[in-house]
Amino acid sequence: MKYGKAAPLTKEELRAQSERAMKEAMERKLTITQVDSRKEVQCGKCGGKTKINIEIGKTRAKFTCKECGVEQTSL
Repeated sequence: MKYGKAAPLTKEELRAQSERAMKEAMERKLTITQVDSRKEVQCGKCGGKTKINIEIGKTRAKFTCKECGVEQTSL
């Protein structure tokens, strides 16, 4: 028996899977909340990588590089 990667799901299969999960959550009366997203960004000066949190509804966040200390805005 081989254990490999599963075949990639089509958009229809992903949509059906998410709809099923939402339906199950509604039946159980679970609360679904959004949380801040976490992103790894690269410094424009030194190239160092820094992990930052981005607030809900925003696409950019200000951060300070951990390597060189330069303040920047993520893309």
